[in-house]
Amino acid sequence: MQPANPPAKLTLDQLRAGMSVFLAFPEVEEELRAEKNKRLAYATAAVAPVNRGEPGTAADLVSLLTVPTSKEYEQRLKLLIAASAGSLEVLDRVCMAICPQQDTWNERRKSATATKAIAEFLINPDSAPSIPWYIRERLRLPADFLNSVANSIAAEIHQSLQSQYNTSTGLAVEQVIKSLVDQAGYKCDKGKVSLVDEKEVDVVVPELALPRVLIMASYNLTTSSAQGQRAREQETMYGLVRQYNGRRANQNNPPVQFVNVVDGGGWLRRANDLAQLHRHCDYALSVTQLPQQLPLILNYHLEQ
Repeated sequence: MQPANPPAKLTLDQLRAGMSVFLAFPEVEEELRAEKNKRLAYATAAVAPVNRGEPGTAADLVSLLTVPTSKEYEQRLKLLIAASAGSLEVLDRVCMAICPQQDTWNERRKSATATKAIAEFLINPDSAPSIPWYIRERLRLPADFLNSVANSIAAEIHQSLQSQYNTSTGLAVEQVIKSLVDQAGYKCDKGKVSLVDEKEVDVVVPELALPRVLIMASYNLTTSSAQGQRAREQETMYGLVRQYNGRRANQNNPPVQFVNVVDGGGWLRRANDLAQLHRHCDYALSVTQLPQQLPLILNYHLEQ
């Protein structure tokens, strides 16, 4: 039986009160942990001296820098530089000074003499007194640089998972929505919807061809200008939904509802963008508010 009145839209303050700085999904956490461990095992196996966990020597460093390709050579140089306070650009200038006969990374990589000279300099920058003291100290590696390299590898791999984390968490939010739609007894879909100018909609109830409820979901841990772009885009989408509803009103057709699901510390810090998202939709919900509010919205509007 359809409720007598439509559910009330939560106020902006109510929405904010239900939002979370972090959303933790066990399946996402396990997926990312497994991926990091896999990449870390591969990376450390490829850098054999790191596995020993012992203080480094120039010989270890030569071994570390003896790799098949220029790309791998540069990647390992970056890891070494991460263990000091230097930069690749500064190291390149040093290499120009101590290896003048080799002009490029590729030439230095292929030269055993140049590789040894670079290794000796990084272990003991004072071996090249012609290089200014300030520059030498920037590039001096710690005695346990192999452990530092291992830590750099782990940190770099963890950072590289940022995109996967964002995508996986976004999909997990969508799965929460889809599960609630299914529990309420309705079908749903995902894809481009013609009435919003073929924009991709995260969850469409009950189907793309004849949508009744459009749900857009966004979880942002950090802030970015993309949130402002998204808020403007969804304002446009909501305008198209209202135009569509206006054209169909005289035919006694039920209106399409536009729902925003928004969460995360990034949105909490982008107050103006969050307010814009809240303003330009029929309903705005956090993930924690979904279980109580979404079934009410679906049951009312889909039974008309």
